[in-house]
Amino acid sequence: MDLFTKLKKYTEFSMGLSKEVCELIYQDTSFEGIVFTGYDLNNSSFLEVVFNSCDFSNVYLSGASLCGSTFNRCEFLGNIFRKGNADYSSFNSTVLKNLDSFRTTFYESQFFDVKVSNSKLELTYMDDSTFSEVEFENTEFLSSTFNNSTFKNVKFINCCFENTKFLNITGFDEVHFVNSSITINGELKIGLSSHEMKNLLNFSISQ
Repeated sequence: MDLFTKLKKYTEFSMGLSKEVCELIYQDTSFEGIVFTGYDLNNSSFLEVVFNSCDFSNVYLSGASLCGSTFNRCEFLGNIFRKGNADYSSFNSTVLKNLDSFRTTFYESQFFDVKVSNSKLELTYMDDSTFSEVEFENTEFLSSTFNNSTFKNVKFINCCFENTKFLNITGFDEVHFVNSSITINGELKIGLSSHEMKNLLNFSISQ
């Protein structure tokens, strides 16, 4: 069965439009220039799959497993990615905009030349990962973690932090926080310099 036929059948089953049981599981393959918009990928599995120039705009991803997969020049726009996992994955020259991430993991993943904007990451775990040439903008971080990660040329612009941990970060001194804020013990602190943000993040970690 070709990919689009399977996507159609899976979406119809997932949305309750068909009673024909269908699973969406791919492993050790690659896709080029696929537009996934209009299809439902919740609870799907794409393991160690390479995606080149694929469009995931407005695709429902909750419960999906993307572990070990590589995303090159891909676009994610308006995605709900809750209780999913993308551990050991690689995102290269990829854009993530309006992402709603909740209880999702990105353990030991790699982000290179990536922009995340207008997003909310709650209980999202990105520990032991590498971030290089990455920009987060207008993004809210709630009870999330970047522990034991490596940062190189990373910027947080107009971002909000609450109960988010940066333990044992390599390159944390070089991270730039621009017009970002942090809430500590219910108190919102704004108008902070990058240096002040780092000090407060370290303070919040120790609490």
